[in-house]
This record gives sequence, C-alpha cells and structure tokens, in this order.
Amino acid sequence: MTETAHPAKSPYEPIYRRNFFWFLIDNILFTIAMGIIGTNTVIPDFLRQLTDSEILIGLSGSLFTVGYTLPQLFVARYIVRYAKKKWWFVIANIPARIIIFFFGIIVWLSSPDQAQFILIAFFVAYSISALGDGLVGVPWADMVGTSLDNKWRARMFGIATVLSGILMLLLAPVIGFIIGESGYAFPNNYAILFIIAGVLFAISIIPGIFFHELPGGKAVEKLPSIQDFLPELGRILRDDLQFRAYIILRILTNLFMMAFPFYIGYATVQLGLSSEIAVPNLLAMQTIGSLGGAMLYTWIGAKNNLLYIRLAILSGVILPLCALLAGIIGPFPLYIGFLVSGLAAGSNLFSCFMHWIVDYADADQRPTYVGLANTITAIASLVAPFIGGSIAQHLGYEPLFIVSMILALMGLYVSVRHMYNTQTAS
Repeated sequence: MTETAHPAKSPYEPIYRRNFFWFLIDNILFTIAMGIIGTNTVIPDFLRQLTDSEILIGLSGSLFTVGYTLPQLFVARYIVRYAKKKWWFVIANIPARIIIFFFGIIVWLSSPDQAQFILIAFFVAYSISALGDGLVGVPWADMVGTSLDNKWRARMFGIATVLSGILMLLLAPVIGFIIGESGYAFPNNYAILFIIAGVLFAISIIPGIFFHELPGGKAVEKLPSIQDFLPELGRILRDDLQFRAYIILRILTNLFMMAFPFYIGYATVQLGLSSEIAVPNLLAMQTIGSLGGAMLYTWIGAKNNLLYIRLAILSGVILPLCALLAGIIGPFPLYIGFLVSGLAAGSNLFSCFMHWIVDYADADQRPTYVGLANTITAIASLVAPFIGGSIAQHLGYEPLFIVSMILALMGLYVSVRHMYNTQTAS
C-alpha cells in the first residue's frame, strides 16, 4: 500500500521547500491557539467554574476530536471527484477558525451569574469549530500527503511541535497570571485566553492560501453511490489487516485519553492544588514533554514513525500510574506523569497517526482511508466522555485512571504485535 517515493533529486524539491514553510506556519499557529485554550488543562478548569457535571467536563476533552473526525468519511466521498482539493481546505477554514474569537467576546461581555448561558455558548462555538475543522481535515491530509514528501512531512510535523512547544512554554506563566487571582476576575480571565486563541486561529487561515498543491489521486468522473460506497468500505476493513489494526489502535487511544480532562480536577479537588498553580504548572510540564517528544520525532519520524507511536502509547500507561502514586505520596508524580504524557498530548501523537496513514495509503485511496479511519474512531471519542465522566462521578478518579491504564496497555500490545513501520516496509 505504500506509494513510491519521489527520487532524491525530485523536480518537486523547490515546491516541497515552499510548502514546508507554509504548512509549518499553519501548524504552529493552530497548535499554539489550541494550546492556549488547553483541551486537557484550561478548558476543563474553565468548565469546572460553570458546572459540576463530570460528563460535561469529560465531553470537553473529546468534543473537538469528535467534531474533527466524525464528518470526514462523508467529506472523503465527495472530494474524490476533484483532483485538486486546496480550496476545500481554504474556504471551509474561514468559519471554522474565527468562531472561537467571537466566543471569547461573548464571554467577555457576560457576567459570572450567567454560567448556564456561557456553558451553552461554549459547546455551540466549540462544536462549530470542531466540525469545521472536520470538513477541512481530509483535504488537508491529502495535500500534506501529496505536496510534501516523506522527508519534508516528518520534518514539518517535528519542527512545528518543537517551535510550538517552546512558545507554549513561554506562554504558560502568562496563562497562569491571567487566570490567577492577580489577573482578571472570572469569566473575563478565560475570555482573554479565548480571544487570543481566536486571533491566532484567524491568522492561521492565511498560510493555506499559499499551499502549492501537487498532483495526487485521480478524480473520479462520477460520485460513488451509497450502495457502492459502503460495500467498498466493508471490503477495505475486511481485507486490509494493517489498516484494521491502525483503526483499533486509534480507538483504544481515544478511549484511554478519556481520563485526560480529569487530571486537572484531580489536582485541584483531590490533591488540593489551586487552579493558579495546577493549570500553568501542569501545562508547562506537558509542554516540556511535548517539546522533547517533538525533538525525538524530528529525529526518528522519517525513518520509524511507528516507534514513536509505541513510545507515545507507553506514555499513556505512565500518566495514570503517576496520578495514582500522587494520591499516595503527593502531587510530584503527577508532574512527572504530565511531563511524560507530552509524547502523546497535543499534536505529537496526532502527527504520528496522520503521517502513518498518509504514507500507507495509495494516493487514489488516501481520502477514503483517512476519512474512514477518522469517522470510525470518532465514535470512540463520542462515547469516551460519557464513560469517563460516569466513572469519575460515581466511582471516583482512581478507578478511571486504572481503566485508562489498561486501555493504554491494550493499545501498546496492538502497536507492537499487529503493525509495521511504513517507512521500512516492502
């Protein structure tokens, strides 16, 4: 299934270099914006000021993944009619990446006693942003697969994460100040973070305009009917064992990550840390880990992408173990767990998964493979917060962490026993 790489002295090399720059800028702006609103740190802490529902808090950790992945199979079915997919990305990007800015303005104009209104506004705005990103996910993956070769793609993912990590490390104290007692009162403190993130999201629309899209899969003349499309998906899942293992690993990953939004609550509610201390410090530790992981990925990503995936899944075993130890001996192990979890948090593991699938699938089938994998795994992301929230609310944080650790071990087994490295596979 691995497509033939361009020769070392490819005539496309100048285009790869140019695309590398614009994809890098797009990736960095998006990653920093997501980091500022902190899916596993800032957002759960923000929602904890608005609601006591662990399910809603857990949903915040999976909502973007669900919205991003769920529509991709349906998008893939339509865009196979087009050889060029750039404007599918650019145009749909506009509403998707400005909505967070307007939500920040809404929060700024709201008062603390409008918690229910802010909560509803958050889920509406965040869902729109996620679904919009889902619409652009398949064309983006197709372009990153065709318009960057393996070397430049791995380099882009790695360097983007390194630079984003450095910038987020510098921003962590600023975030702590803004949401702390010395900063603005609630909800204006969080509104500032959403506005800043929204501005960065809006600016990130610009780089996509300058992508130079290279030829990829051939356009089909006729849109496949549902009667033809669905059996083809079934055939792929039945016959392609590697792809099936990849999907199972993605599902297990989404399930073990259901615990991620609850570590902040565990730190503030059970370990007794204040938000002013827990959020920026744990964010900083995760950012340092993500930065180290990105450097590691830059080194090994082009040669052995799967090795990094295995290391990232292993970090998903270590984080809940450290959280359990923190309940016995104090907060220090939780900081270590967040440091190690940087391998899987943020864009590191997502980049590895994306790199694996775009390198594995043929150009003609890439939209279908990406869309099918993301839509199936979206189901796991959708049910995960209800499972995680219910466990946390009725049984406590510790049982949730134990379940998360078991799921991560299962994912590690799948990655070791049933997947091969696409860069070295014949």
